[in-house]
Amino acid sequence: MGGTEVLLVDLLNHLVTKECEVTLLLPEHSDENVLLNKVSPAVSVKYLYPDATSYFWKKINENVMIFFPRLFARQKGIDESDYDEIVCFKETFFARIFSRMSIRKILWIHNIIYKRKYEAHSFREKLSVWLNKKQLKRVQQSYDRFDEVICVSDAAKNAYVNVLHDGKQPNQDIRVLYNAIDMSKVVEKSKESIIDLPQGRTNFILITRVSPEKRTDRLLNAAAKLKSEGYDFHVYILGDGMDSQYMKNELVLKGLDENITLKGRTDNPFPYILQSKWSLCVSERESFSLVLLESMALKTPVITTNCGGPSDVVDGGKYGILVDNSTEGVYQGMKMVLDDPALSVRYSAELDKAVERFDYKGWLQSVYKLLLLD
Repeated sequence: MGGTEVLLVDLLNHLVTKECEVTLLLPEHSDENVLLNKVSPAVSVKYLYPDATSYFWKKINENVMIFFPRLFARQKGIDESDYDEIVCFKETFFARIFSRMSIRKILWIHNIIYKRKYEAHSFREKLSVWLNKKQLKRVQQSYDRFDEVICVSDAAKNAYVNVLHDGKQPNQDIRVLYNAIDMSKVVEKSKESIIDLPQGRTNFILITRVSPEKRTDRLLNAAAKLKSEGYDFHVYILGDGMDSQYMKNELVLKGLDENITLKGRTDNPFPYILQSKWSLCVSERESFSLVLLESMALKTPVITTNCGGPSDVVDGGKYGILVDNSTEGVYQGMKMVLDDPALSVRYSAELDKAVERFDYKGWLQSVYKLLLLD
């Protein structure tokens, strides 16, 4: 349900209308298949691993893929002569499969690449760390073999150059292409009926998922501090895994079970965004954040940590409140708008202008040119 995946589904469906033969390659089948039923039947879907593949065998295959990519491709029936172009829409270990292929290759950077910090104590842990570092080095080296690199924000591009190339521009065509959304779809979906959110208080919304860099702990700690200071507010947290028992226990532990509602995975979050006063991003790292853009399209102003791509989305704070990348930053941002309700009106007034910078039709035309379709 991530923004990148939604963007990909829409792109695939547009490409087949351009008389392209498109194959979507996925690692494995999913029990949920949340978005797969929205992919056009004209798109061929292939998987690297059949359903019954064990975790052990996948790890063996992973190392074959990383250290012997040609052999892995042959084993999986991936023949470069079947394709004119390869697009790794989300940079991953799987980009390694295509690194030695002689056809045109495009790498899409949807993440802030960073250097991992390792802690290892036992021999087994040290061996695992050594192997993981070797894997990462091979995969990152394979990125250099891609003809073009598309970064979704200036922050994503800077991280790619700084982390992988020590700040030196590599001999590649690296460009920034901001993500975009189909505003009309967002507005239409926001009209779906839900139980109305009480409006006698300030409602915040966070749409996220379970991942370390999303830092939902920041929001919980900030909310606990605001509650202790007597502020009246409510937070709706939507996203896969956000209604877990762990999260419920955290709310009880911090005394927030009456201030925060956990909705879990929601197929259509837009009515909740529409009825909220502010949309939040509390992440430690974000390459772009389509959720912020979707919120702005619905005239819901945003508060975001200065964590990479979101700074581009709000133009350095011109079109949204940009706070320090910390728990204190989240607290100060929420406190600011609770102290001054007029800020919601002020920031909402500029949002039409803000989203014009991310025109979906213009984005599609840029992608068509990138793929040599225009």
